[in-house]
Amino acid sequence: MASEHRSAATRSVGARWRLLVPLLCVVAALVAACGGIPDDSLPQPISSFAREGPTNAVPAPQPDMDPEALVRAYLKATAAPTDAHAAARKFLAPVTAAQWDERGDAIILDDINTYVDQRSPTAVRMRLVGDNVGVLKPDGQLLPATGQVETTLTLARVGNQWRIDGPLPDRTMIDRNQFEVSYRSVSVYYTDRTRSHLVPDPRWLYGGTDSDPTTLVNTLIDGPADDLATAVDSAFPSGAAMRGPVTPVAGGGVRVDLTGIGSPSTRDRTLLAAQIIWTLSGADIGGPYVINADGAPLVGDRAAGWQTTDVRAFDPNVPPTSAVGLNIIRNGAMSKVIDDGTVPVPGPLGAGTSVRSASISPDGSHVAAVLAADGPDPRLNLAVGDYGGAPTTIASGTSITRPSFGPENDLVWAVVDGRPIEWIGNDPGGARVAEIDAGQVAALVRGPITEMQVAPDGVRVAMIVSGQVVFAVLATNADGQLTLAQPMIAAYNIGNRAVSLDWASPTTVMVARDATDSPVVQVSISGTPAVGLLSGNVSPPVTAVVANPTTVYIADQRGVLRLGSTNGQADEYWTEVEPAMTPGTIPVIP
Repeated sequence: MASEHRSAATRSVGARWRLLVPLLCVVAALVAACGGIPDDSLPQPISSFAREGPTNAVPAPQPDMDPEALVRAYLKATAAPTDAHAAARKFLAPVTAAQWDERGDAIILDDINTYVDQRSPTAVRMRLVGDNVGVLKPDGQLLPATGQVETTLTLARVGNQWRIDGPLPDRTMIDRNQFEVSYRSVSVYYTDRTRSHLVPDPRWLYGGTDSDPTTLVNTLIDGPADDLATAVDSAFPSGAAMRGPVTPVAGGGVRVDLTGIGSPSTRDRTLLAAQIIWTLSGADIGGPYVINADGAPLVGDRAAGWQTTDVRAFDPNVPPTSAVGLNIIRNGAMSKVIDDGTVPVPGPLGAGTSVRSASISPDGSHVAAVLAADGPDPRLNLAVGDYGGAPTTIASGTSITRPSFGPENDLVWAVVDGRPIEWIGNDPGGARVAEIDAGQVAALVRGPITEMQVAPDGVRVAMIVSGQVVFAVLATNADGQLTLAQPMIAAYNIGNRAVSLDWASPTTVMVARDATDSPVVQVSISGTPAVGLLSGNVSPPVTAVVANPTTVYIADQRGVLRLGSTNGQADEYWTEVEPAMTPGTIPVIP
């Protein structure tokens, strides 16, 4: 039991880093120039919500609107969910408006076209066709989607104006452009299974009313999205609720009054405060945060209010630090890149020719490597050990993917002969290897898992399966076995040509594609389509990518290149890493 408890604890370490870090500022600067992943039938990227708030031009029916214009305005008005979509109901005939049940999922439509099939002076029958680029769940989770939507609408004269009359589609439809300017992506924070760390749960909330602090805290109390529910926990007890809205505090900050908290320990109360504080802080709602529970301060010595510094131990925005820096694998040997060249990593990894792939732990103290066996043996060995030391073999197979460390150095994941495994280095009974159930992944996408990287928070997993990028979470099934649960296609506009990926942060993955157009793309866990990075001076094919919050490294046909920031300014092109400019060189970073 102790080993299972420890394994769960380290799996779920949450460390979401704020997106406003240099690397992602670079990406944001490049979106306009790079656009989406080119493909004739795939959607374009959905942008993030603009900070200035939603447009105040929510459409309303106009007396001179023709049927086509009225339908397009209706699809924009559906982006406003307030008062049971009152703005959209204005476009409906009275009976249709009364019967419309707008609850449930909404689909985000792009490239919308309308075709009039029948027209008379008093009635119009119209087909609406658009590309489905996302499904917005009632809790604000946005799921990737693809495919074409076609539906029929009828319109009738109501007085001297056109109105939509008759049955409406089961799901609300929202114009993508209006969604972009009306919604913002924010993260609410839950905890790992041992309530030691925070894990982000992105939601898209309407900027008109939903992104106020009361809605954010209520969303937090309501619990995680379905895909995270089996992998995270919360310090909020069952029955917790808000006692009135979040209110401003004189002199700055906000007050949160809770009820149903009961008598948890001081540490659990502090963790509950951390969930609230980092959720509000991430949505640009500043402190101090006065938090009361059941009519008294949540923690007595914080009666005057909390600051983010009071919950710094749970800060999801601080990445781990390491002095190891960029390493490379060249001709089967591992070296560290220094200012004027490279130096071999101490020990056998730097002296031999057997290294095929490797990963370094977040603190730089350990390395996991895939090594070719000696002599004619075609098998590969997965080995783990101190950085600069002699690693110990933990698994062998004819195929082994690039290993992935957890948030700490005592958990390693890889796929050996098609089977995902977890190495637990700190088990009280000694280090052990456990197989991970990948049945749900196989049911979603057929084919081998050729890459599997665990996020820095230790909860989410990004995989390449038959060239497609798939997200999942690490959870425990009913039989007590670790499983890759709730898999989903990460972004449909990547296609099936992905060859390598790495987490830049707990919310962002960088992907290398076997393609000349957009060979390197960024994918967010927030549900938006992939966005291409600069590629003008990249020489495809790109065979490897590694990333952290400030820098992306790739291997193209010439060697290793980097994209990041210099003196706080976004790089305008990929920079060659001169000591690593040899074909076949593979970048490795903590």
